Amino acid sequence: MKFEPRNSGIWPWIAGVLLWLAPSALGADQTIAVLKTKTASYTNVTVTAKYRGNMFIHHAGGVANIKIENLEPEVQESLGYAAAPTAKQEGQNFKATTSRMVNRVMEFIPFKELQQTNVVSFPADLRNFQPDRSLVVSVLAGLTVGYLFFCLCCMLICSKTGNEPGIFVWLPLLQVFPMLRAAGMSGWWFFAFFVPVLNLVAQILWCINIVKARAKSMWWVVCLILPVTNLLAFLYLAFSSAPSSGADRVRPGACRLD
Repeated sequence: MKFEPRNSGIWPWIAGVLLWLAPSALGADQTIAVLKTKTASYTNVTVTAKYRGNMFIHHAGGVANIKIENLEPEVQESLGYAAAPTAKQEGQNFKATTSRMVNRVMEFIPFKELQQTNVVSFPADLRNFQPDRSLVVSVLAGLTVGYLFFCLCCMLICSKTGNEPGIFVWLPLLQVFPMLRAAGMSGWWFFAFFVPVLNLVAQILWCINIVKARAKSMWWVVCLILPVTNLLAFLYLAFSSAPSSGADRVRPGACRLD
């Protein structure tokens, strides 16, 4: 009589043995008398399986799935997991990384040449420079708020010249297109901003046309071109009231780059 494994009923037994041996084979059959987490406590614990950030256990009350992050650092290490770094350790790692970056810059050959020619000079303790993490975060947050405020001003200028700002007004570099449209200039002027001398011409023409589009005094053109006052002029164009009629606005396409 030929032996047929599929008819012998042996497969359920094999599956049961494999399931019983699986924890031992994976090295997960750890026993813990009391296991405490941040939210609960378990007794007579047997670790049956570990998977990434989770651990499956049998305990006196049944079975449970525990997230590794809810265990104390000492318990994580005893179970073979690397404990998450504390806030103090993260700060130390951040300062160490910044210090290494500074050292690499100072060891860069062109930088050394600049130091030797006295073109640049830095304090002697620059290698020990370790910025505070909160300071870096504050600076980045300030830059983000400043950029969003600039985009808001661009949006107001476009709206008050009767032009839809669109999504480009919030995107770096691409916001040039809605600003050119607000001044009644062709989008081809975008490329002029990357050409020496021609970029100055494009900037002056934009200042003239945007002041005309906002129906303001031509004195604001001078303020918009000069340093320091250009910031005040830009804010004035953004937040001042819109003209009552569009008669003084420049026609779209009045200044094109052909």
